[in-house]
Amino acid sequence: MAQVKSAQTVRDLFKAYPVIPALRTGKDVDRALKLAPRVVFLLGASVLDFAGKVQALQDAGHVVFIHFDLIEGLRADGAALDYLLASAPPEGVISTHKAVIDLAKKASLLRILRIFVLDSEAVRKGRELVAAVKPDFAELLPGVALTTVDERHIRDFSVPLIGGGLITELSQVHSILRKGVTAVSTSDTSLW
Repeated sequence: MAQVKSAQTVRDLFKAYPVIPALRTGKDVDRALKLAPRVVFLLGASVLDFAGKVQALQDAGHVVFIHFDLIEGLRADGAALDYLLASAPPEGVISTHKAVIDLAKKASLLRILRIFVLDSEAVRKGRELVAAVKPDFAELLPGVALTTVDERHIRDFSVPLIGGGLITELSQVHSILRKGVTAVSTSDTSLW
């Protein structure tokens, strides 16, 4: 699949497949290769194997977001992003760091800012960070917390939201999506 440069295209894929496979292991990548094309999050990779994983997933038609902070052997800086782009450019980058999101924007990659929503103050600061950084999406963690959080705490984010983390049941997926969240990421293969 050619690189997707449109957040709208990704949102359309989320409508068809709102559960995003979060791939941590080689076995997870192998399982994802058997799925219909969708958005996948590559969360487990090293400098030695990320290029092969990204290429295999793209060859299978998937739109790949790689968690830049979790690539073993790379620092979160411009040189590392240049290396990533030269080796196997994903469609997008996931990070908890503003600097990485800014670098990805300059490289015309789609961007997901990960935010930990541990309490109402963290949610407030997360909204402020999203407004300042302007990613294409924000992923709120732990996603399972979104099953009980009041919708007022999450509806004022200025970008589409993804819930991720500790989601292991279909009822949790449905609960999170009913809150207006666009998609849910999970490493639980039974939910893919």
